[in-house]
Amino acid sequence: MFTRPDNWNELSPLERRKVRLDHWQNKPVEFVSPEAEANYKERIERLRKIYDMEPHDRPIADPFMCSEYIVRRKGIMGKDMFYNHEKLREPILEFHNEFQPDTATTPLPYPGKVMDMLDYQTYVWAGQKLPDNLMIQAVEGEYMMGDEYAEFAADPTNFWIKKYLPRVLPKLTPLAMLTELPRVSENVDIIDLVGPFGLPPFQEMLKTLMEAGNEVMKLLKVVGQTAGMIASSGFPSMGFNIVKTPFDYLGDTLRGTKGILMDMYRRPNDLLAACEAYVPVLIKAVVNASDRNGTPAVLYVLHKGADAFMSQEQFEKFYWPTWKQVMLALYEEGITSYLFIEGSYNKRLENLAEMPEKSLVCHFDQTKMGPVKEVLSDKFIIAGNVPASLMSAGTVDAVRAYCTDLLELFKDAPAYILAHGCSFENTTDEKIRAFRDAVKK
Repeated sequence: MFTRPDNWNELSPLERRKVRLDHWQNKPVEFVSPEAEANYKERIERLRKIYDMEPHDRPIADPFMCSEYIVRRKGIMGKDMFYNHEKLREPILEFHNEFQPDTATTPLPYPGKVMDMLDYQTYVWAGQKLPDNLMIQAVEGEYMMGDEYAEFAADPTNFWIKKYLPRVLPKLTPLAMLTELPRVSENVDIIDLVGPFGLPPFQEMLKTLMEAGNEVMKLLKVVGQTAGMIASSGFPSMGFNIVKTPFDYLGDTLRGTKGILMDMYRRPNDLLAACEAYVPVLIKAVVNASDRNGTPAVLYVLHKGADAFMSQEQFEKFYWPTWKQVMLALYEEGITSYLFIEGSYNKRLENLAEMPEKSLVCHFDQTKMGPVKEVLSDKFIIAGNVPASLMSAGTVDAVRAYCTDLLELFKDAPAYILAHGCSFENTTDEKIRAFRDAVKK
């Protein structure tokens, strides 16, 4: 839990950023040995200097995009990541002890039992509708109709609770019975507030949620224990809250890709109003989560703003303005935006350059890194872009050469993190070692 100091309102954004990073860096860890403690402090100090864009001895190699491989290499299947979380611990710890990475990395443990209990609609996954050896696949749909934009923009939270959640989690359909909370102001309004809780469908939903909550607690216990063991063995983790842009929140699930593509032409004003309505809701949610979890950065998973998805004109009309508002608000709160830029942003670099110094970590997938170096590297931390295809199908020598070229390109940049362009599950230990060792030369 991050607690603001008494003089918080007197601090500049960069001073607030420092306070959050100090809190992250100095969190207590009980180490398994003096050697683990020394390694942890060396690694976290290097990472901190990179985030501060200060002189440091070398870049780091961050392997978090190969998190799935680190358990699959020991026979863990996709189904295990949903239903058998205890099985993940030993392969994860073994990977860290064997490879000694610069930072901690763990695969995302999905709450498969909870997803089953709530009848989750927007994905299919291993052990459910996919074979046990696979992982997860998004299933898009229109969970907000085109004629519901005005209702959403008027009150995004109310729409989310009473319409979106019941549509994607059918077991939560009774949420639609709830009254609009802002109207609960007089004693008689308590009847409307509490009434649904006395109805059998609502009570059944609450029982399901309590059971699902128990399952989540089991998952969090495993996750917490594993993360603690990794840290105590000498490996720091930055820790992120995951977020998306207002446009991506609308396009990924509420309207779906097809729906939001048509909306840019058929309902542009409705779409813009909905994105604007999302901004204050999103800012508050991210700041609260960052305070609660004590994380100094937030990870944007960027989907629909890539060069191949929309034109520059569309990007600057529909995508960038509200996203920029959110990032600037987080910057004011001292929170660093870590941008996982899927696809390419070759046409968007000047937009990113509008953000204040040290406000971003720009992690690129397929963007040309030469222009990135010229346009962005003086202001922001840069990460990427070792191709997943190279890790999966290339040779060890090809991986080593690609990493060497990236490190040469960014050798005089204030802060660079060697990282993979996107996630992958198939590679070899030798290629992981080539990636890891490239920064140590």
